[in-house]
Amino acid sequence: MSFHSESNSPPLALRLLCALLLLIVLIGTSGCSIFVMAGKAIFGDPKVQSPFTAATGKKLTDSDESVVIICDAPHRILSSFPSVQIDLLDRVSRDLETQGINVVPSGDVARWYDDHGEWGDFSELAKEFEAGYVLHIDLRKFDHRVPESETLMQGKAEGHISVYHVNNGRSTKLSPALTEYSSPGTVVFDRDFKVEFPTTYPVARESRSEDQFVQEFMDRTALHLSQHLYDYRMSESIH
Repeated sequence: MSFHSESNSPPLALRLLCALLLLIVLIGTSGCSIFVMAGKAIFGDPKVQSPFTAATGKKLTDSDESVVIICDAPHRILSSFPSVQIDLLDRVSRDLETQGINVVPSGDVARWYDDHGEWGDFSELAKEFEAGYVLHIDLRKFDHRVPESETLMQGKAEGHISVYHVNNGRSTKLSPALTEYSSPGTVVFDRDFKVEFPTTYPVARESRSEDQFVQEFMDRTALHLSQHLYDYRMSESIH
């Protein structure tokens, strides 16, 4: 009596089902990384349109108008991080400059704040620096301590980001979704933001110094804010 090897092999449908279940398990253990890798392999590393461009139809990277960046934070944050306003201002400025966006030097803006003690009217601030836009960062939460833990760190930042256009007598037209505006200080973009660093799990204090962690958290927050204003690669996305 002869036997055929095919008789001992699982049916094709069963083999396909096993392969599908294995794929589901792999996806479950690695998150969306498989899809990201597959997408990059097929399409490369595509660019993501910035929220600012999606809302206004304009690209700051193509504009010759300068941007003034300012940052506000409540006393409860400043009591723990006295320089957070200037630190974020400086980092966001560098990120935007790297992308070719015209930014008023952060040192000049910091000196203005030191001299006046407040930001004052945005249109006057923009006129002082001959800028067309004011980026306002309203920081409402910023902390790196895990509640009820003396050994873990995980940065969390929340707030609101707004972009004002200061016309200074010029007429500028946005996308059809937004009408032409001519009054100074018109809000053309605003959005809440939230940053968690790291996003997976807290970091033990013995693994790195507290100051080093805060600086890395500050860098991550600044990059997240900056990416609201310019197109970036999908692999560079910050959450």
